[in-house]
Amino acid sequence: MLENNLQQWLELARQEVTKGKLPSYIPLLAKADPEMIAIAIQQVKGDRIMAGDSTATFPLMSVIKPFLLLYLLENLGRDAVFQMVDYQPSNDPFNAIPEGKPKNPMINSGAIALSSLLRSCDTLQNWLNQRSGANLTLDLAMLDSVRSVAHRRNLAITDQLQYLGIIANPSQALAVYEEICCLRGNVQDLAQIGTLLVGIERSPHIPIVLEIMAQCGMYESSSEFAKDIGLPSKSSISGALLAIITNKAAIACYSPALDDFGNSVAGLFLIRQVKNYIQP
Repeated sequence: MLENNLQQWLELARQEVTKGKLPSYIPLLAKADPEMIAIAIQQVKGDRIMAGDSTATFPLMSVIKPFLLLYLLENLGRDAVFQMVDYQPSNDPFNAIPEGKPKNPMINSGAIALSSLLRSCDTLQNWLNQRSGANLTLDLAMLDSVRSVAHRRNLAITDQLQYLGIIANPSQALAVYEEICCLRGNVQDLAQIGTLLVGIERSPHIPIVLEIMAQCGMYESSSEFAKDIGLPSKSSISGALLAIITNKAAIACYSPALDDFGNSVAGLFLIRQVKNYIQP
């Protein structure tokens, strides 16, 4: 049974935690409990299965990016989205300052550009909660912590996007981007919004989002991850990790200790085990 295996995998995943470290540049993320670990699996045909610290909440950070993309594709259309960002893999760091049109929506420059198309954080938050039954809330303390960082890289990215003529209102774009990244939930909430991407027949835009996740969702390790595990996935510096098994399940993990690329080390271990069980 999957439930029994999950408990065994969690114990093994706890050993992986020692290989990672907490991010240091956002004060509240640096104070997370590195021993925290949780997983939720929402299957299309089956119940939701959870294990570990499943009630623990965390900011979604970059895991929100696929859903920003999905919302804009659904509501504004493909042309409006891809005139602002490309959909090519990038070997640059996730926070690289763009020299031209952002390469994809999974890096900061691409997501900030797309945030300029969003009226407010509430727009995306309400859409996701209503569509999925999740209970995402805005973490104001984390938002303050993000904005307390000196020499914020995203300010330079936003200024460059304005200089390139990609966005017109940099302060608005950055404010919305930071707010959607500070939406907070638990692994159950993340699995629930993940189900919006599971059934590819629901929308012609879902395969687009999944393809971009598969190519670009795991920072600079995306190419290696695609060859090794091969699931459309998105990681986050908060330790959140979402993977989609198309037409079968959404897998949501949380463990804040990260590898050198910024991916949850325990989350990576768990995703591999579940994938091999559900889709050998």
